[in-house]
Amino acid sequence: MDEELELGHYGRIFKRNWWIFALSIVSMVLFAVLLLPGQRDFYESRISFRLVPSDGDVGTFNDPVNEETEAIIAKSLGDTVVERMIGTYPELTLEGWNENLAVSACADTAALIVTNTCNTQILDFSYRAGSPQKAIDLVETSAEVYREARFERASVIRDNTLGQLGSQLEDLDLRIQTEEAILQNNDSDSVEYLLAEIRLRRIEPERLELRSSILQLTSSPLDVGSQLSSASTPEANSSGIPLPLSVVAGILMGLLLGALASVLSDRLDRRVSSAAETEADLGVPVLGDIPRITEGSPALVTAVSQETEGAEAFRRLAAAALAPRNGFVVDSIAVTGANENEGRTTAAVNLALAISQSGRNVLLIGADRRNESVDQLFGLSLEPGLNDFLRSKADLEAARAALDAAPVRLGITILPTGVGGTTPLSNNGVAALLAIAQERNMIAVFDTPPALTHADGLQIAAVADAVYIVAAVGRTRRSELNELRVQLLNVQADVVGAIINRNSRLSLLPSGFGDVGAVSVPTGVPGNASASAAAHQFGSKGRATAPQASPVANARDGVEDAEVVAEVDDPVIAAVPDVETAADPYEEIA
Repeated sequence: MDEELELGHYGRIFKRNWWIFALSIVSMVLFAVLLLPGQRDFYESRISFRLVPSDGDVGTFNDPVNEETEAIIAKSLGDTVVERMIGTYPELTLEGWNENLAVSACADTAALIVTNTCNTQILDFSYRAGSPQKAIDLVETSAEVYREARFERASVIRDNTLGQLGSQLEDLDLRIQTEEAILQNNDSDSVEYLLAEIRLRRIEPERLELRSSILQLTSSPLDVGSQLSSASTPEANSSGIPLPLSVVAGILMGLLLGALASVLSDRLDRRVSSAAETEADLGVPVLGDIPRITEGSPALVTAVSQETEGAEAFRRLAAAALAPRNGFVVDSIAVTGANENEGRTTAAVNLALAISQSGRNVLLIGADRRNESVDQLFGLSLEPGLNDFLRSKADLEAARAALDAAPVRLGITILPTGVGGTTPLSNNGVAALLAIAQERNMIAVFDTPPALTHADGLQIAAVADAVYIVAAVGRTRRSELNELRVQLLNVQADVVGAIINRNSRLSLLPSGFGDVGAVSVPTGVPGNASASAAAHQFGSKGRATAPQASPVANARDGVEDAEVVAEVDDPVIAAVPDVETAADPYEEIA
C-alpha cells in the first residue's frame, strides 16, 4: 500500500511538471541530433610501413626502434601533408587530416601479448575519406611524408657523424705529421725519437679505423624503411550514430532529465503539496482533503450531486465540524486562508449546505466583502447584506432586520456581502449577528477574506467558535501558513483544523467563459422562499420530486474534466471537490 501511495505521489509530480518533460525531451533530441556524431559513410585505406633501425632512432639494444614514438612523429607531420595535397583536395584541413588519419604501432598484438614488448618494427597507416581515391591518396601521402621525414632525420644524424669522424681524422693526421717531424729532427738512438716512434705505431691503427668507418658510411645507402605494400583497396564503412537512434537516445535522455528535474523541482518547491506538510506547519489536523473538480462533483456538489462521493465527503466534514468543542456546542464557524484563490468560498458554501442537510438551521455570511463570491454564486449581487448592516447601527434590532430580509437558497439563509462601499468591520456588529443567529437556533458559517492579508479575517476568526484554514496545493506557500498560524494565535482564534484544496493550478474554463448567473433550487426543495425548518430535508428519500440539476451544474457542458485526486489518510475526514471561480461549477470560488 505504501509503495502504491509513493508511486502515486511521483505520478502526480510528473503529471504536474509535464512541461519540464516536454522541454527536456526537445532539448535532448536537439542535443543528440546536432552534437552527437551523426552517421556518415566513409572509405578506409591502409598501408603498413616497415621500420629499419637507423642512427636516427632512439632505442635499446633489444628494441632499436621505438614504434610508439615513431607513431607520434608520424601524426605530427600534418602541415606537410596538407600543404602537399591542398591543390588536389582544397577542402582538406589539418583538423580533418588529424581526425581521419590513424597511425598504430605494434600491430602484431599476439607478439605483444606473449613478449609484453613492442618490437614489431611496423607502423600501420589508415585514412578515412568520403571517396576511395581520396582515402588512397591521403594514406600514401601520409606514409611518404613520414618516410621522407625519417630519411631526413637519419641523413642529418649521418652527416653529423661523418663530420665528427672527419674532424677526428684531421686531428690524427696532424698528430702524425708532428710525430714524423720529431723523427726527422732527432737521432735514431735518442729518447725523443723512440717515443715518437711508439706514438706513431699507436696512432696509425686509429687512423685506419676512422678511414674505414668513413668509407663504410659514405658507401652504404641510407635505409630507414619502406612501405610493405601499396595502399589497400578502400573498404566502405560507416561511423557515428544513425538519426533514428539519435532521436530515440534524445527521448530517453529527455525522460531521465525530466524525471530528475521534476523531482528536484518538487523538493525545492516550498508550496503546500501534502496534508502532512500542512499539519506540520499549522499544528492542527487536516480534516478535509479537497480533490480536483469533475463532472460529478461541481462547485455545489453537496446540493446538486448528493449521491456522489464529493457530497458524502462534505457531509463527513460537517459531522466533524458540529462535534462539541471543549464541551460547548459550535454555533459559529469561520473558513479562512492565507491568500486569495485558495477555495475558501467553495469549502464554506458546501460545508453550510452539508450542515443544513444534517438538520441544523444555517446562516451563511458573505464576509469576504472585497470578493463578493457568495453574492455572485447565488445571484444576490444587488441584494442588501453585510455592508448595509454595518452602515446601520449594527445592533441587535438591525441584526434581526438583516436576517429577516436575508434570502433563503438551497435551504440555508444567506446574508450576502451587500451593496455599496465597504466600511470597517465592527466587532459589536459581528457579535449582534451571532447573537440573533443563536437566538434563532442557527449556526453561522462565515466565508471570510484571507486572514493573512485582511484584518476582517482575523477579527472574525477571533470571535468564531471554530476556525478552518483552507490551503491550496501548489499555490499556498508553507511560510505563509506558518505566518498565518502566528497571526491566529495572536488573536486567540480557536483553529480546529485545515482543509486541503487539490484543485489544478490552471483554470478549468476556456478563456472568455462568462458567469452563469444565479443558482436555481431543485424542484421540491422546501425553504426556497423563506427559511423553513424542513430545509435540512433537501435530498431526503421522502421528497416528492427528485432534485434537478441547476444552471450551475449545466454550465459544465464543453468543459474538460480534470482528474479526481481522492486520497484520504488519517486524520483526514473528508475529501471535498473544489473549482476555480465563483460563477461556475468548474471554476474555483475564492
